[in-house]
Amino acid sequence: MKQLLLALAALVPLSAPAMDGPGQDLADFASDLREEAHARAQRLAARPASPADVIDIEDPFAFELEQFAADSLRLSRAIESSGGPSDLRCIFRGISQDANRRLEGLQSAQTGGEQARLYQSLVELMRDAEDIAPSVDTEADLPATSRVRNCGG
Repeated sequence: MKQLLLALAALVPLSAPAMDGPGQDLADFASDLREEAHARAQRLAARPASPADVIDIEDPFAFELEQFAADSLRLSRAIESSGGPSDLRCIFRGISQDANRRLEGLQSAQTGGEQARLYQSLVELMRDAEDIAPSVDTEADLPATSRVRNCGG
């Protein structure tokens, strides 16, 4: 963990103002996505039998969710390359995979109710990411969670 923090600290110029670390940045991104997913889940839950909304490349949420998945995977790889904890590496890889699977589900859902459930599962995934990601920036223990997949390495 210390190697990861030292490597990341070396990237910040000494004259730069204090910045959040990559874990907090990912947590903040997850918070924004969680809020949007929650709003969409509520809207769609009000019309569960209606046709699903079109989720395509032009949907800003889809673009941001893909970016979040890529950022989570990059963080996993940074942890691995710095010799950081394998549980964190696995968790962020799992978060990336789960975000991509949920996006695919949103794109293939047939009804608003299906999409509402998927958005609600994204709310939970983003909440987990918010809770776990800041631990990359500190030596704090990981919060317990049963909803995030772990690769068991």
